[in-house]
Amino acid sequence: MAKRKSKKIKKIKSDFTIWDFCASIITGTDEVLDEVEEILEDGKEAIWNIAGSAVIGYDKFADIVAWFFWKTFILFARRMHDGRVNMLKYRKEILKHAGIVFIVLLGLVGVFASTIDYEYSYNGRTLGIVKEQRDVLEILDLISAELSHEYGSNISIDAETDITFKPVISIGKEIDDADTVLRRFTYMGDIQAQAFAIVVDGRRIAVVESQAIAEEVLQSVKDLYVSKKSSRKYEEIAFKEDVKIEQTSTALAKISSKYSALKKIKSGKQQESTYKVKAGDTLYGICDKLDVTFKELKKMNPKITENSVIHIGDKFVTQQAVPLLTVRTVEVSTFAEKVKYKTVYKKSSSYYQGEQVVQRSGSNGKAKITARLVKENGKTVSRKDLNKEIIKEPISKIVLKGTKKVPPKKGTGQLQRPVAVGVYRGYGPRWGRWHYGLDYAAPTGTAIRAADGGTVISAGWSGAYGLRIMIDHGGNIKTLYAHCSAIYVSAGQQVYKGQTIAAVGSTGRSTGPHCHFEVFKNGSNVNPANYV
Repeated sequence: MAKRKSKKIKKIKSDFTIWDFCASIITGTDEVLDEVEEILEDGKEAIWNIAGSAVIGYDKFADIVAWFFWKTFILFARRMHDGRVNMLKYRKEILKHAGIVFIVLLGLVGVFASTIDYEYSYNGRTLGIVKEQRDVLEILDLISAELSHEYGSNISIDAETDITFKPVISIGKEIDDADTVLRRFTYMGDIQAQAFAIVVDGRRIAVVESQAIAEEVLQSVKDLYVSKKSSRKYEEIAFKEDVKIEQTSTALAKISSKYSALKKIKSGKQQESTYKVKAGDTLYGICDKLDVTFKELKKMNPKITENSVIHIGDKFVTQQAVPLLTVRTVEVSTFAEKVKYKTVYKKSSSYYQGEQVVQRSGSNGKAKITARLVKENGKTVSRKDLNKEIIKEPISKIVLKGTKKVPPKKGTGQLQRPVAVGVYRGYGPRWGRWHYGLDYAAPTGTAIRAADGGTVISAGWSGAYGLRIMIDHGGNIKTLYAHCSAIYVSAGQQVYKGQTIAAVGSTGRSTGPHCHFEVFKNGSNVNPANYV
């Protein structure tokens, strides 16, 4: 049976009522049946809206109700038409079935309406389901308080902009109570909050709770390099970089405390640098200076071991923390500064050529300086002296330089004293054993001179003798100098009579600083007193 569309049908669509429908069924005409089917097909949207309202907008159930209405009416109309029955004859039966359908539908609506709950979301993120919207709204203040405590920030949630609800059928689903709602919000790490970012040269380096805290962090960085001494007057305290504070929205988990932000700025970034070994350095001492473990130092310098011998001037690669901000200060400061003494050299015929003897020790002076200093993170990068007042004059160091002709570097056959002081212990028996030399007591560092010209046989450590030198003067004469604090010659070197070869000390088996002096004749010890 083909459907006939016409202007008449359109009019029926707009004016059609339930009473028109009943009357049309009684007449049982084909045209009306076609119109009824068309109207019901197009009226599906209206039925959907009615049913949907009854169940608080649940789409799927509303569609089911509309489908049920539609199919029931169409089926009933077709049966009335096909059977050509009298509507009045079966009106009781029709009313009976219609009543049953109506009651069933109301029951279904009631059942489903009773299972409607609310899915709640924060900024588009679904968190759970609650019975009533007020189950969330009534504890928003408590949620904000808990979030503020958890993250150390003042967190406020706007019910209108941050929270959304969606009606859902909750059959078989978990319903959140107030405690669960609170827990879901509290432990949601990506919850958004208004915060303030510290931006350096266009790059965000830290995010804190408020502008006040951001300003406190930046002020704390400046305070690291600003002295409160009255002798310093600051003309400028500023960051070398372009520093801004910008409001932003970010996840709570990314907001730092004041302490954490300050620590991040101070520790900054790691930068490769070089450490040069100085006098007195050891491997583990260098680790302490650089604040690294030996393992970390070895990682950057693979060739070293725990037993490695290091020398002055050796270089080690290391990593040092460079702050993210540079505080530039311009200050006018008054301070005391030492004035270095000068060294004056004078010629002297009393000493051999190449010899230098300190006639007078120098001492530094003292000056009061007023200067303009430009510093970056506490290190002076430029200085301009404004005033200088000498408080104590320096005393120059005087050094005598020998001009006397150097004697031949060979033995003369006549020995001289190695140290220009008296003997305090002689050659002979002492403490139950034989003492084979003369002991010249003198302060540590006093010059020890070669008793005669000759060739150095040995120079170095020798057990109980400590640091020791032995010289061959020819003519079967040899001399020994022991307990030295320092040695200035080496094996194989030729020396002249009176040349400084070592310094008095107390190395080896010694009871105090002195020079132990021995003389050998034809390979045997002899009394040095008979030769000097």
